[in-house]
Amino acid sequence: MRAFEAQMVRFRMDFPMMWTFLGSPEEAANIPDSHKDQIHFLNDEGTRILNSYLKSTAMDIHQPYSPLQDYFRSIEEPGPARASNQKLKKWLYQRGIPFSRYVFVSQDRSGHALLLTWKMVIKYLEGLFFAEDIVIFDSTLEWGLFYYHDDRMYFGKEVCFDPKIEEEKWIEVNKLISKLR
Repeated sequence: MRAFEAQMVRFRMDFPMMWTFLGSPEEAANIPDSHKDQIHFLNDEGTRILNSYLKSTAMDIHQPYSPLQDYFRSIEEPGPARASNQKLKKWLYQRGIPFSRYVFVSQDRSGHALLLTWKMVIKYLEGLFFAEDIVIFDSTLEWGLFYYHDDRMYFGKEVCFDPKIEEEKWIEVNKLISKLR
């Protein structure tokens, strides 16, 4: 786990007692412990920090049919996200992100941001890519995945911004987290 992810783990909370991307609270309680260990819901403070950072980037998610265009040179679409779970799983796997890489999800239907492994994104894609607009990214900011609730998905790569400036933003977020201690 990278430094920022390790700091954000401090804001984890128990699985919410409401419907999430894992289903009902009962269904979420019954997933394997090995999966629970890779899924961290962030509390309100962690969700606010993560989404404040996301808003400060150039990842424009307010244009549902041309998101990420000011941030990445290359935008790929797999076709309708719900067309075939097997095809979508294969497409996500082919993005080359290691299964063990921790990624952030802007929110799920509980309203909480998430920190989970890429493997769990692929495993539970039916619940994640359902009815909410979400953004998935990691702390490198070298790629981003945007799911629009109208069954559209976009994967951006090949950043077209100055990584030094974005790195400075992460430093500011880390300073903010340090003040919260």
